[in-house]
Amino acid sequence: MKNNILYVIACTLILGSCAKEESENVNQDTIYSIYELWYNSDLDKTTAQATFRFGGPTGTLLDLNSPAISKFNNDELLYNSLLGTHKKEYAGFTSSGTFTYTDLDNNTFTNSTPIIDNIAFPTVDTISNTGAYTFTWVGNPVATGETISLTIDGTQQGNFEVFSTIVNGNTQIVLDANKLQAVGVGDATCTLRRSFNKSSIDEATSKGGRMALWYTTTKTIYIKN
Repeated sequence: MKNNILYVIACTLILGSCAKEESENVNQDTIYSIYELWYNSDLDKTTAQATFRFGGPTGTLLDLNSPAISKFNNDELLYNSLLGTHKKEYAGFTSSGTFTYTDLDNNTFTNSTPIIDNIAFPTVDTISNTGAYTFTWVGNPVATGETISLTIDGTQQGNFEVFSTIVNGNTQIVLDANKLQAVGVGDATCTLRRSFNKSSIDEATSKGGRMALWYTTTKTIYIKN
């Protein structure tokens, strides 16, 4: 899918261009923590990831020097030197878990995730772009802190459209006619995502941290006029 490829390329360029540092070279109380847990239903794979930055959410990426360590459900998260993140992948759906981080001052921070809520496509194979379309997903309504998004990657080269809602209690997204027309007629790869974002975490240094969870699934839908 073009949108996922562009996302990966953008993230790689952004992260790759950032300076990286060893955690032993900074004040341990200045380390900002980012914890992420996501499930891709098409791959049937869950990824747990921790990212540490110096001074705040946009600071220098940090590699943890031993004996500093980050774990998820007691499994060590291994460092990816290219992306500057610490992660581990699991087969199947891991709906929740606990991140722990022990710094070089022997302080341990423990943060448990909420449960990742799933989401699925309705039984629809065709969408008409002659007018707006009401897309109703299968799964719970939007909850506090959640975003439901549908990305449609159509036949028009380099073009995709994103539709989303953050309104509590919503069970539908209205797809604008002009956006549907912009993706072109034909098979479109559609990515449905339920994401949850928490702007603070329970245990952290004085610089704080954040947490994000998401569940994604894809389906091919024919866009017709």
